[in-house]
Amino acid sequence: MLTSTRSTSLHLSQKSISEKGGTARFRIVVMGAAAVGKSAIISQFLYERFVSEYKETIEELHRGEYNVKGTQLVLDILDTAGAHSFPAMRKLAIATSNAFILVYSVNDDTSFDEVKAMREQIIAERDDENVPIVIVANKTDILEEKRIISRETAETLVSVEWGNGYIEASAKENINIVGIFKEILRQSKFQYSLSPAVERRRISMPAILFSKKKAPTQPKRHSCSLN
Repeated sequence: MLTSTRSTSLHLSQKSISEKGGTARFRIVVMGAAAVGKSAIISQFLYERFVSEYKETIEELHRGEYNVKGTQLVLDILDTAGAHSFPAMRKLAIATSNAFILVYSVNDDTSFDEVKAMREQIIAERDDENVPIVIVANKTDILEEKRIISRETAETLVSVEWGNGYIEASAKENINIVGIFKEILRQSKFQYSLSPAVERRRISMPAILFSKKKAPTQPKRHSCSLN
């Protein structure tokens, strides 16, 4: 498994990303209960592939490299375990990241409860109620009658009461996946330009998503230009 590395900068200013020819690094952690689609969301965003076979994640670091108007943007995206078996790893991820994507499944109310608990933990450990957080309602492709948590209920809580970003998405159908990352950057007051070119990346899928062979020790990399 790929393990996380400590970020050298936790606070990214607008000045640091606007300087022509500079490099900006941004670290995002994707959290949620097991089997809600965290890895599938990352796979769709970076590699444009949906992996239907469930494989338990411990911790994997993915890296996307983009060119935004002359500035090199490096997105480190940390995929975390859904279980509570690794509290120290979760605590480290919270301490060393810029922003958080919390995922739940719309047909699993316990996964929404898990998101609530994770959000409370993030705010408590960071001692900051304004830390950038986006809540993602995944698996919206299911039949409406199978949906347990309504959009109105979730969005009112997240957007109105919590003041966080809220996105409805489907990793399976690749619906609103880029929108998740647009919203987390917007929440972070990050100046960006994610054009439709994002959806036409040329990238090879890492072997870890196809086999059970030992994963490489370096973060997965992906490069493209954003207009």
